[in-house]
Amino acid sequence: MTPNNTSAGYTLTETLAALAIASLVTVTVMAGLADIGRTARRANQTQQAMLEVRNIEANLRAGVPSARITERYPDWSLSLSPVDRPVDPRTGAVLTLARLSHEDLPGFDYSFVYLEPGRTGAGR
Repeated sequence: MTPNNTSAGYTLTETLAALAIASLVTVTVMAGLADIGRTARRANQTQQAMLEVRNIEANLRAGVPSARITERYPDWSLSLSPVDRPVDPRTGAVLTLARLSHEDLPGFDYSFVYLEPGRTGAGR
């Protein structure tokens, strides 16, 4: 009786190919998970930025001085420019364009127009 040279195991080439495929799948999954983490962090930062923008806008509309706002929100760049001066000659109320940008979120810019109360009293 002669021994049979066929074995039921895998060849070295088949094993290396399976290992390469498994490595590729693992790297792809890990890269996808890292991308999900970056996207979630960016979404969280954007959501926080929108909350801060709404708060800054509400403060400006309430008449809080811009110097106090920039002190409270040091990461924000606030620029104010006139839109139409004066809106109401009796009160001196003016329209002002506010532009906000965040230093940690490039490309995140927000602009709005609000009515600043006038410096002169009504009825004068």
